[in-house]
Amino acid sequence: MINKILLPLLLILVSCSSPNPPANPVKPKTHSKNKSAAPKPLPGAWKVLTYPGAQDDKPAKKYVKLESNGSFSNSTASNNYLNADIIVDKVNAGILLHKSKKTNPSEKFTGPVKITMKNSAGNELELTSSRAWNKSGGILIERNNNDYSRFRIFMLQSEDLINVEIRDDSSSVYKFDINATGFSEAFSQI
Repeated sequence: MINKILLPLLLILVSCSSPNPPANPVKPKTHSKNKSAAPKPLPGAWKVLTYPGAQDDKPAKKYVKLESNGSFSNSTASNNYLNADIIVDKVNAGILLHKSKKTNPSEKFTGPVKITMKNSAGNELELTSSRAWNKSGGILIERNNNDYSRFRIFMLQSEDLINVEIRDDSSSVYKFDINATGFSEAFSQI
């Protein structure tokens, strides 16, 4: 009698248990309202270059250059694209700012500009310049008041990113970052 009850009971138990569901290879979409922002890439690396026009009897004059992207704002525009070229040689330093497109001419300033730099250690450097890098524009970090020396020392002592803000007399604001990593090695090659 136990055999008669046990066999049907086993059949019922086996038939009631469901097999494992098949694995679904497609993952359901997750709806995330807060997407994490991609990390901001560091500006490019410092390049050692030679000024054009070196003559045979004089050694070629070298400099280091860094390109960076940022933004500019003024009374008619805000957060527009900015390309900045930072040029440093043994005697001078300059910043060339190109609004909207990298291929646009350098900005020309009619009055003095105030440059504020803050490195990752929290140290600040404030400079004022009233001279153009060259006749095409740009900003020359002047040698008077040892501004060039202060700038060079600040760059050599900084690591990682330096936040730069430039204000001109027409209330335009230019913001970009300088990657100080590699500056010391590149500067030692000129």
